[in-house]
Amino acid sequence: MKLVFIRPYVHFTKSQRLGLFILISLILVLQAILWCQPLWYVPEPLPKEARVWLEDTASVRLVQTYKSYPIQPFNPNFITEYKAFRWGMSAASYQRLQTYRNQGKYVNSVREFQVVTQVPDTVLEKMAPYFKFPAWVNSYKKGKPHSFAFSQQVPKKVVKKDINSATAEDLILVRGIGPVLSERILKYRSALGAFVVMAQLQEVYGLKDEVYDTLLEHFAVLQSPVLEKIKINEATIKELGVFPYFRYPVSRNIVAYRSMNGPIRFEDLTNVKGMSVEKIKIIALYLDF
Repeated sequence: MKLVFIRPYVHFTKSQRLGLFILISLILVLQAILWCQPLWYVPEPLPKEARVWLEDTASVRLVQTYKSYPIQPFNPNFITEYKAFRWGMSAASYQRLQTYRNQGKYVNSVREFQVVTQVPDTVLEKMAPYFKFPAWVNSYKKGKPHSFAFSQQVPKKVVKKDINSATAEDLILVRGIGPVLSERILKYRSALGAFVVMAQLQEVYGLKDEVYDTLLEHFAVLQSPVLEKIKINEATIKELGVFPYFRYPVSRNIVAYRSMNGPIRFEDLTNVKGMSVEKIKIIALYLDF
């Protein structure tokens, strides 16, 4: 069978065949030279300084001796997860210790450590020599319980101050209150005349719930404040508008209701449009009917 269809692709002229022969021959010669080079190649000798340097770097005296640091004693109550793993404690044993610690309790002896963590004797034998417990543990007599919870310490009694006599310096001592927030509290107290209940502090802009809870631990309304009461049936819109609970348009609605229905009584406050119903009992303490 004649391969006529591929003849146009493999047909070369005489000059082309000669060029291919020379190219292939050069490739083979170069490959042969590269393969045979190690047989006659002799590297040049290194300078004396280089030989001395190589001898020094290969010598034992330049290799730093590895220092094995001794294991330091540690309190097993505060062992980290990584350190527990290095000692051979299982994840379950470490979790038992953490659960015990989260209850506010501390292990105070080698035996108690094993009871809590349930580590095998092989692991305990390696760890026990390095346990270091607080000095007060050694003062306990044998047979006396060793469990000790710091949460059982009696907290110091906080003497509360009257919020209506508190200064900016007093307020700043509370965690979470800075100069700006203390100034807002004092400014709001001045606008009211005085706080009648501590819950009014929650109306101060920027006061977070956790800071408010801390304030309750340090301050209280210890004495009933002397208030300059607002004559709700005589005050003008402008005079009413100064009171924080009667900002415009509540002050306008009060005057409008008063002009149409006559003098306002306590029970009429719920009928005034815009009046804060949930704070009526507090608002009434500032009013003179």
